[in-house]
Amino acid sequence: MEQPTIIKAVIVDDEENGRVNLREILKRYCPSIHIVGEAYSVQSAAELISEKQPNLVFLDIEMPGGNGFELLKALGHQEFEVIFVTAYDHYGIQAIKFSALDYILKPINYLELIEAVNKVEQRLIEKNGNKRLVNLIDNIGSSPRGKRLALPTQNSVEFVEVETIIRCQSDNNYTEFYLNDKRKLMVCKTLKDYEEILQEYGFFRPHQSHLINTRFLESYVKSNGGVLVMKDGVQIPVSRFKKNELKAILYG
Repeated sequence: MEQPTIIKAVIVDDEENGRVNLREILKRYCPSIHIVGEAYSVQSAAELISEKQPNLVFLDIEMPGGNGFELLKALGHQEFEVIFVTAYDHYGIQAIKFSALDYILKPINYLELIEAVNKVEQRLIEKNGNKRLVNLIDNIGSSPRGKRLALPTQNSVEFVEVETIIRCQSDNNYTEFYLNDKRKLMVCKTLKDYEEILQEYGFFRPHQSHLINTRFLESYVKSNGGVLVMKDGVQIPVSRFKKNELKAILYG
């Protein structure tokens, strides 16, 4: 029987109960994980990670003396993988989704934890470095126009500047991204997932199957039920339920 790959991991959480609970779940369901240390603050975590050089960090977002993002930024571009474990579905989750990183909400669902660990194990086997984590760190503090969105395609992860996305189109459980350099990328996530991520960056969903970057909107044709003409010439239908929202965008 093939032995699991051993992953050196540390747990960073300011609550002792949280650390104990995660440790016990990992011991029971994730035999590939070997915990080499635990930390309760940004400072203690930085020291522990530098000393132990783990492959994986289970990281809480809110901690004494700073947050998990500040810790990662202070450490620089590291090779380790990160699984965020947090009790709060707040703004930080959007930043995590933006870079296609894994997160688990407390109370921990062991099936979600197993899935996240399996994905990390695969990425470590591929030994490509943690470009997603690099992207997260680079995005922190950058202007909205400079942010890059991580798009996991079938064969790779593409990092795309938000301002280069013209539109997105639903294809069942997949989403097609159309870029201004004429590339098209297929991603295994739903359009709703990306609507939640991109809506604060000038994106609007005029129809169940379409999400557009309003920067690339050329005109609105009211005939034939209403269509939006994009700068690449594509016409996007407008749902009657979205017309009032569209008017607010167009006319303030």
